[in-house]
Amino acid sequence: MTDVRKALEAEREMEREFVAQVTTSETAPKGWPAALVLFHLSMWRERLRNALTDVREGRTYTPSPENQAIDEVNDAELASGLGVSLSDIAERSDTLLAELIALSDQLGERPFKWNVASTTSEALLRNSYTHPRVHINQYWKENGEPERAYGLFEDAVSDMRDSSAPPIVMGTVLYNLACTRVAQERTDEALTLLEEALEIRPDYIASALSDEDLAPLRDNPRFQAAVKS
Repeated sequence: MTDVRKALEAEREMEREFVAQVTTSETAPKGWPAALVLFHLSMWRERLRNALTDVREGRTYTPSPENQAIDEVNDAELASGLGVSLSDIAERSDTLLAELIALSDQLGERPFKWNVASTTSEALLRNSYTHPRVHINQYWKENGEPERAYGLFEDAVSDMRDSSAPPIVMGTVLYNLACTRVAQERTDEALTLLEEALEIRPDYIASALSDEDLAPLRDNPRFQAAVKS
């Protein structure tokens, strides 16, 4: 059984540390400012919170936008997040995460379709653990803090193993850490992680073949074997 609460509590602590760090360090950020990152995360958390509340109350819920519509939804929403206060949106995102943790406790593990997720645990972890880490990792990389960025994906694999994450989530964090290990020039570790990720999530093979983060591995026989398996 996946320990969703344990994973989301770890994520909540990380995000609080992120807010504390950027509150004192952010001046002229590259890419999205921290407030816009948290605004984006909060909008997706609100959608999932509303859907899971409907499930709890026995109502029909509004499903997640399909893949082709997600970019359109994000583009339409982000304009309204420009200029939002970091403190206000950090509090909002944290409150929504707390509500999702409570809903996880109330609902437990049950079938629930949310984009590619098919259970409540998968939806919660993708929405409020792996998705935030991707954006915050990108923030730190763009703003000259690669070690902080790398640490997020290292912790993710540890957290997901400790929480007995489902394959759809475990494969994602392993893949992300494989990309990190390539950037760190730790090739053997990268290949081992990638092999494990693709065994769990063979749907990532197409991504591995085109992902520029993995380009240094492409001539390696282990990589070639992994993407053909």
